[in-house]
Amino acid sequence: MKSLQELYDEVKGDDALKKSFVKAMREGVTEDFLKEHGCEVTPEELREFLQDKVKESDPLELSADDLAEVAGGTSYYCGEPCSRGETSDCSDTCIRDCC
Repeated sequence: MKSLQELYDEVKGDDALKKSFVKAMREGVTEDFLKEHGCEVTPEELREFLQDKVKESDPLELSADDLAEVAGGTSYYCGEPCSRGETSDCSDTCIRDCC
């Protein structure tokens, strides 16, 4: 079983893996991503780990919005007008349908 630090190092060094991680966060399946890559932690452990990384001088390249999603936020900004008429903070349904 990998530690969060080991998986972090892998994600940090692999752009495709980094994109997969961010996608998992946006889709609310971060725990599945972690398990799939051999790391089982609670959402609280992940949140604390990422917050510590942001405080360090060498953080994983996550935006404040990405970190907020991991920390339990549920709104998204797709940056595009939505077919449902939403232009920001798209709902989960909007993200799946049009973004």
